[in-house]
Amino acid sequence: MSTISEYFITKLKKQVPKNISLTEEVAAILGINYDAAYRRLKNKVAFTIEETILLAKKFDISLNELYEIGESNSYLVKETSSIKQLHDFTIYFENLHQELKFLVGRPDASILFSARELPMFYFFNNPLLLRFKIFIWFAILKVTHVNKNIKFSDFTILDKLIQNAQKVAEAYTTINLTEMWSYGAINNVLQQLLYFYRMKQIDLASVQEICIALKNELKKIEYRTLNGENNQTTSYHLYSNDLLMMNNSMIVKNKDKLTFGYPYALLKFFTINNQKACKEQELYIREQMHHATCITNTSIKEHRAFFNHKYAKIDQVLAVIKNEESKPLFL
Repeated sequence: MSTISEYFITKLKKQVPKNISLTEEVAAILGINYDAAYRRLKNKVAFTIEETILLAKKFDISLNELYEIGESNSYLVKETSSIKQLHDFTIYFENLHQELKFLVGRPDASILFSARELPMFYFFNNPLLLRFKIFIWFAILKVTHVNKNIKFSDFTILDKLIQNAQKVAEAYTTINLTEMWSYGAINNVLQQLLYFYRMKQIDLASVQEICIALKNELKKIEYRTLNGENNQTTSYHLYSNDLLMMNNSMIVKNKDKLTFGYPYALLKFFTINNQKACKEQELYIREQMHHATCITNTSIKEHRAFFNHKYAKIDQVLAVIKNEESKPLFL
């Protein structure tokens, strides 16, 4: 029989406790008799595709790994669902929370996040920032029944959506985290703020409120990088990389495996479980950290300079908008 069959049988044996008969388990799950299950486990008769899928789901065996045997440079990816309707956002946050919840409270679990822009998780705990983030997503995504010309002051989101997003934020910040931000991590959201102001879809009062909220979130991160090691049950390390060029990417790690998440469209990710690919990606990100400054353990001078630079960028954009607001309009 093939190497794939042998590998699959080996994985089955590892997944079933020794005090339980694997043959009886397989027979019961597949609805076949004991002898038929025995012949399959002895590799004398091949499992059908349907049987393989059924057992893989039952015993949490990756079909990716079966496919990848003998294919060192080929592997399967899983994509997240598309967002096409308003309700899909609620489902998106529910699914994201389920993914993160598995890591909460596990000392062996960690996330390594290479962030070209301010990680979206920091928008989720503040209802105003969340509303602005979704306002932007609505403008970009092709979501049905959405008025793309709506003003931000008239834009509302459901309480259920806010609650789900806050659960995601809470879970994310209670996992061991290492983040590496690009030098201009805050620039993207500020450019979006300026864009929608100039489109006359967001007014000065809302701009000011969003800027204050952004500063407050940054102050929480500033405090955590300065004092968090003494007050948190989980670790947090922040790096700043002036050379970071790649898109946002995330390595989720626990004692059992690595998972690599990479965006290929707005709010759509490829997730890869191939351990070779994940280890290579983790190594690549960690190599980039050699060119970065660790803000968590740096000097007070560099620490303040890093965050003061972000606060100053927010103030600069706010000043530009206020200046444009004060200019008279001519016919």
